[in-house]
Amino acid sequence: MSTLTRNRVPSLNTGVYERLKRMIAGRKIEPGTRLVQQTLAKQLGTSAMPVIEALRRLERDGLVVHVPHLGSFVRESTVEDLRELYCIRRGLECEACRLFVQRASADEKRQLVEINNQINTAGVDENLQEYLKLDMQFHMHIVNGARMPRLKEMIENRHLEERIFQNAPELKTCESIQYLVGLHDAIVEAIGRGDEEAAAEALRKHLVEAERQYLESVGDDKSNQSFGV
Repeated sequence: MSTLTRNRVPSLNTGVYERLKRMIAGRKIEPGTRLVQQTLAKQLGTSAMPVIEALRRLERDGLVVHVPHLGSFVRESTVEDLRELYCIRRGLECEACRLFVQRASADEKRQLVEINNQINTAGVDENLQEYLKLDMQFHMHIVNGARMPRLKEMIENRHLEERIFQNAPELKTCESIQYLVGLHDAIVEAIGRGDEEAAAEALRKHLVEAERQYLESVGDDKSNQSFGV
């Protein structure tokens, strides 16, 4: 195999993996769907091997499950899974927040303030999709500033799971989102003071509140209901 061919294989595999991940996140492939390798390869214009490798990676990410003798399926999740997801996020992101206080530049901290201002504006304007996009940007800005690539990868996958949950039809009926305004303010204020423990605690409280709001939106009695992750 030539050097050029060897270099192209990982790039091709990664491209197929990223495309499938985006399709699952956007629910273009619905939860519970059987993932047929040949069909996906034809749809993505590639051979079977990149698809096989992508499905293996997606299984490791928790987005796909493999059932012996039946094949691979987009994972379905319950509200109980969402509780576990938030538990993991709190552990990982609170540590990332401490590291952000220690390692982020003054410019990166100013950028976080700007993102938070945009988040609050989106809440006042009742723009839920813009709010969710900026919320993701806020959290990942902190993670990027922590400067730990493997921690970033783990958190990105948890955010992806949450984004799939957010795209569920059950969560599209919110009448007002103004109650979301100001939820990030305490995090930004603590970071501005250079208080890493206070910043981590403010982020923890924010994620506890986010979890409560999600569970309230679907009803606490629906712990076994599937939404797809």
